[in-house]
Order: sequence, then C-alpha cells, then structure tokens
Amino acid sequence: MVRDKAEPYFGLIIEMKKKKKTQADLAKLINVDRSTFNQKLNRTNGKDFYYSEAQLIAKELNIRVSDFS
Repeated sequence: MVRDKAEPYFGLIIEMKKKKKTQADLAKLINVDRSTFNQKLNRTNGKDFYYSEAQLIAKELNIRVSDFS
C-alpha cells in the first residue's frame, strides 16, 4: 500500500510572505534549526509541527492553525 505524500503548508507559506517572515525567523520562534523548520513546513519524511509550535507560529502571524493548509 502506497501512502499519499503530505502536501506542504501552502497557506502558511503565503502568510509568511505577506507578513515578511522568513523560515529563520519562525524557526527561532519555535526553537528549531532553520533546516528542521523547512522539513516541517514541507512535511518532508513525515515531519510536521507539534501543535504547540503551530500555535506559536499562528499567534506570531495573527492567523489560525487551520489557515496553514
């Protein structure tokens, strides 16, 4: 059985651009390396944000976690 690949968080990427926040900015906010943030943003190899991380990011960007997708 083949699993569908999870889509990157396109909504989050758009909001980051609108608010002029870089991956490095948000990685620092959630205390992870920028490369780890990138893997979570793109959902590489099953990596994803912990809910607590998603909440911090959403608060910083003034959006809802549900806006990530």
